[in-house]
Amino acid sequence: MPSPFTDFHAHVYFTEDTQRHANSLYERLTSEVPDVQRGTFHTRTVGPHPTWMFTVSFTAKDFQALTLWLMGNLDGLSTLVHPLSGNDLLDHTQYALWFGPQLELHLDKL
Repeated sequence: MPSPFTDFHAHVYFTEDTQRHANSLYERLTSEVPDVQRGTFHTRTVGPHPTWMFTVSFTAKDFQALTLWLMGNLDGLSTLVHPLSGNDLLDHTQYALWFGPQLELHLDKL
């Protein structure tokens, strides 16, 4: 049965102490996983996200390539991967995948 999900986001979380590593990942991303789209590199909290982060947008076609790349390159950073189903609450909870420690999101902001 095909997945109902076609589009995804990844949120790679970092702090001031891990910003250098996050920036390196952000810079390498499109050359190493070329069909994904980098989002904004936030050095402030945004929406339900409890710490700084950058986003990556990608399709189901690139799901495996991106998630395997993240798994091999995070070096301790936390990452949330979720579909864009149109239901932000379910996307960030029930449908969410985490790499690294799961962070507590501010779900009241969804």
